[in-house]
Amino acid sequence: MKEEDREAKAAVWLQRLREAAAAKEPLVEYARRHGLKPGEAYRWRQNLRRAGHWPAHSANAARASRATAAGTGAPRFARVRIAAERSAHSSAMLCVHLQLTNGRRVELNLSDEQLPRVLKLLEQPP
Repeated sequence: MKEEDREAKAAVWLQRLREAAAAKEPLVEYARRHGLKPGEAYRWRQNLRRAGHWPAHSANAARASRATAAGTGAPRFARVRIAAERSAHSSAMLCVHLQLTNGRRVELNLSDEQLPRVLKLLEQPP
């Protein structure tokens, strides 16, 4: 790619990143809404950061630092294994805590019988 083409493309992506930030919209949602490839959007954001044209601290980093300051720690993911279903007479309870990207928190108290239905709902495409 010629240097002029790269600079022009960088300017276009810089404008797109500004639009997504102004709309307070996650980059993946912005990219999909505009028919762009999310992976390409993230690569351009990283390239622009390296070149010093986009701040290193994004909204996600700011949210994580606020969560750490509040004592909740940075968001983490846990590996989950789904085991075979137990008998219908099982009465074990499971407490699931979710923190959504919009800051809302959810606590679910589920029985063994409810967990497979909840997982099936969560696995459905949006």
